[in-house]
Amino acid sequence: MLIKKLCSISGSENKKLSDTIMLFPILVTLIIILGAIVYYIYYLAPRLNPLNRAQGFIDQNMFDEAVVEYKKMLESNPANSVVHYKLGELYFANKMIDQGVLHFEEIIKINKFSHEVDKFEVLRQLAEAYLSREETEKAFNCYYEIARAYPGDIEAQYQVGFISLGQEVFDLAYKSFDRLLKSTKDKSFEMYFGAGMASYQNHKTTDAEYYFKEALIIEPLSDIGNISMAFTLQRKKDFSTAINYAKAVAENSKDKNAIIIAKRLLAFLYVQARKPENGIKYFEELLEMAGKSEHDDEVSVLLYDLGFASIRAEKTQQAYDYWNQLYQLDRNYKDVQKLTTLLRKEMDVDPRKKTEPLYDSVMNYIDDWIKDAFPENFIWNICGLKSGKRFDLKSIIVRARVSETKSSKQGASRDDMSYDDTERMDVLCETDTEKFRIIASRMIQKLGYTVDEILLTYREADGVDFMVHSNEDGKKVLVWVRRWKGTNVGEIPLRNFAQAINDAKAVKGLFVTTSNLTPAAEGTLNRLSKITVIYPDQVGSLLEGLI
Repeated sequence: MLIKKLCSISGSENKKLSDTIMLFPILVTLIIILGAIVYYIYYLAPRLNPLNRAQGFIDQNMFDEAVVEYKKMLESNPANSVVHYKLGELYFANKMIDQGVLHFEEIIKINKFSHEVDKFEVLRQLAEAYLSREETEKAFNCYYEIARAYPGDIEAQYQVGFISLGQEVFDLAYKSFDRLLKSTKDKSFEMYFGAGMASYQNHKTTDAEYYFKEALIIEPLSDIGNISMAFTLQRKKDFSTAINYAKAVAENSKDKNAIIIAKRLLAFLYVQARKPENGIKYFEELLEMAGKSEHDDEVSVLLYDLGFASIRAEKTQQAYDYWNQLYQLDRNYKDVQKLTTLLRKEMDVDPRKKTEPLYDSVMNYIDDWIKDAFPENFIWNICGLKSGKRFDLKSIIVRARVSETKSSKQGASRDDMSYDDTERMDVLCETDTEKFRIIASRMIQKLGYTVDEILLTYREADGVDFMVHSNEDGKKVLVWVRRWKGTNVGEIPLRNFAQAINDAKAVKGLFVTTSNLTPAAEGTLNRLSKITVIYPDQVGSLLEGLI
């Protein structure tokens, strides 16, 4: 029995051993398979991924190989915005701006963005590239779109502010600088001065005074800052304070031209501050400088000024002597002949004798002399912020607003419009047919189109039709401009317009209206892909500068 039991146990153990031996190959196989999977996932797959291969080349400073890898990917999928982004960044990093711009522009056309490709980062890098190529108009387009989406973006508001200021769109510049200075802690002289100039040109004199004052805290010896402040205070009729700022330039500047401007301004400020004797002193200093330089034109100007300043100082004979000297130098200079004759008559009047009163006097011309002391926009023209390269910035703004309206397919009601826009719309609705046509054609030009033909319209009093072409791509576009008042646009006019677009074989149509659409018309519009509606709020913006 014992032997049987032992044999039984031995057989059981042999079976277990046999089973273990059979499992071993399976376990080895599983380990090999698992290892292969891990190897593929963590080693082989990353190396086979084209993006990773390209990045590997970049890490090894193998620029050309990385470019080839990215281009292979674009050959198989030209609309891959991630690859365009990485290739564009690679070009930018290697100072190949033109090539980088091409890929970033393609991203904007593709219009597919993600966490890897941020639209506004693309716009920002494009804007910087455009500025480096001195393509200011394109840069403004990018920065303006960023600023509209993110009003607190410091760089975008800075660029929009200075570019719009350079293009003399002072209202936008003022708003941009206001947002900029509210958003940033690192305020600079340039920011405050730009804000001051935008305020000055917008006739916001109190704001201009504040901004120029803040700018001068940062750079107290700035010639243009002090001169601008003096002119601002002169506009406020604070002549005494203005004198201090003009003096700072006249006494401390190393720039000869700045000194001349400051001294001339000082002379007028003293005359306006009822201290004409001090004004005469500065005019005489300038006259001496002009005489030494043999600048006859400047001598004539100063002799003319000295005559009026002497009149203000009640030095009639001195005034006559200066004007007579000017008359001998240039008898056709302004109205010096008339002034000399008038003054001579006044000097010849004997106060002890009764004579007929003189109906004209040199005193009547003093206000105009002061008003014309400096050319219009003098400070603006010398401040250095005016751009020498002009482009139609207002049209860009209008097109951006129209694009925004198109995407939402919903315009603002007239109740939401500003008073000025509503007033301009009312004028448009009431103006005669011929003038209405002219204004309508100019509105279309602002949108970036050229009018080719004025078409027959069923009721000319209600609107005008144009056949135009796009300035961007030359494509044919049909335009209906309607100035309906007191009624909303229904779906029937939109359906008629859609049919007219097809009949005219135009690629699309612009329906410009002074009235809002009914809910039914809005629903119909969603199904009419060829129609873009220019709503009343956009019409109001387009009319700015036309009415």
